[in-house]
Amino acid sequence: MRTALTVALVLACVACGPSNPAKPSAQAPGISQPAPPPPTLAAAIRIAIHLGPAGDAVTVSLSFGLKVRDPAGLARLIASGQTVSPEAYAAEFGPDPSGIRAAVAWLQQLGFAATWRTGSGLIAADGPAPRASALLQVDIESYRLADGTTFYATLDEPRLPPQLAATASSVSGLDDYRGARVLAVRRGGLTPTDVLAFYNFKPLRDAGLDGTGQTIVLPEIDDLPNLDDLNKFATEFGLPPFDSLLTVKRDPSWGTPEKPQGETVLDLEIIHEVAPQAKLVIYLSAADFGHGDRAFDQMVTDHLGSIISESLGACEPDTSSGHRDAYASIQDRAIAEGMSHFVASGDSGAYTCGQDQPPAGSFPSTLPTVTAVGGTTLFESQQGTYYKEMAWGAPLDESGSGGGPSQIYAAPDYQKSVISSLGHGMRQVPDVAADADPSTGFHIVFGGQDAQVGGTSAATPLWAGTIALVNQDLIKKGLREVGFANPALYWMGQNSSTLPARPFHDVTTGNNLAYDAGAGWDFATGWGSMDAAALDAAWVLYIKGGGA
Repeated sequence: MRTALTVALVLACVACGPSNPAKPSAQAPGISQPAPPPPTLAAAIRIAIHLGPAGDAVTVSLSFGLKVRDPAGLARLIASGQTVSPEAYAAEFGPDPSGIRAAVAWLQQLGFAATWRTGSGLIAADGPAPRASALLQVDIESYRLADGTTFYATLDEPRLPPQLAATASSVSGLDDYRGARVLAVRRGGLTPTDVLAFYNFKPLRDAGLDGTGQTIVLPEIDDLPNLDDLNKFATEFGLPPFDSLLTVKRDPSWGTPEKPQGETVLDLEIIHEVAPQAKLVIYLSAADFGHGDRAFDQMVTDHLGSIISESLGACEPDTSSGHRDAYASIQDRAIAEGMSHFVASGDSGAYTCGQDQPPAGSFPSTLPTVTAVGGTTLFESQQGTYYKEMAWGAPLDESGSGGGPSQIYAAPDYQKSVISSLGHGMRQVPDVAADADPSTGFHIVFGGQDAQVGGTSAATPLWAGTIALVNQDLIKKGLREVGFANPALYWMGQNSSTLPARPFHDVTTGNNLAYDAGAGWDFATGWGSMDAAALDAAWVLYIKGGGA
């Protein structure tokens, strides 16, 4: 169990020349390489100095995931592809308010600062570590790493007391271990013009599709101190300023985000170059799962937009069942209410937990109810248009497109036609991909400087921005929005040869350090990257036809 969100962000240095390479450029000496995954929680505990039991001065922020009413009915709704309004969800499936109020009052009597917000799927309860230990029958200990970082944690499985078990099914926040990484910023990268040409966005933009009327929401763990970088990027490329488009959400109960590392800036700038009129809302939280769950829950409860772009993840087998269950329940609500959710599959190839560990995926990209986005290496033609891509895999720096079978979740129905013997009947990741190799990465502005950025956290907002254009076109044609994207994506992949134009660039070469790319769906790149105009046309056909 490692309760640490890691940012799937890679920055690289290239020669400061034109950003239209016909092939990946060689990395210059002194380039910042992708950071290896941080140690698992168990490994961190082994190498840390044990400071003893966490005392009263240590505040533990617990998030109790609430049970839904009629879980079988909710599962049928999600499987059907139908959606409901937030009000209808609360009435049919939301947790029982009277039971929640009783649980909150009991926690408050025990000395916890416990709260519940109407529509939320969590009870937030903050209290001293000894009190949390007694409540959940676990030992919470304090540790210090060699670099001076301190954290509290337990490897014990919590037990919910009867007063909570009646309304709650999970708990997260029993540690605050996190794997922070320091990132360098250097010049280069594909400009917005390059991206629009390479992935065939121009026909959509020429048709007036610019994201107007769409809102994309993003969970983030590194801060955004001001709009200077964003507006410098917008000015540099003739895009609208961010001032009227961006909303920043903070809450003390979500903890303190990391210092700016470039991830939030990356996400916002890539979306903006694809869908420049889309509104953007970021939810800033601390990097630990307990605080992150609270921000994610509020993001879905607010439902300010129908598209989620998430560039966060952690070693799947090292995440606690409490966090996975709470997150999955919140995500079920998002799907039931018609939200599309794109998640980076990770930047360590098939080895999200580290090269010294067996292959493993990155949670939450392994959830069957999200769209996992992998990575490619991009090759442009001399004209700056699409030439080819290959799976991103760099064995020397142990980086590449996250992908492989889940160890937790069974293969969903939409994947039945692409089940691989290597998947052992489990959920297969990724679903789609786009450029992520740092050597062929994107141009951004961070810290007042131009930078070139790679990673699946660059490919993910690119897909989110694409869906904003698709949604805008669907609404324009009197059709429903995309919602949960995977059933449509797999229908398109299976029927690609019969469509007027192929919606995906099928990536058939390269590997992600364990799995080879190949024809059709594969563990390195999923169905491949988008041809934006063809993807939009295919989505119109899919929805007009009533779905798969």
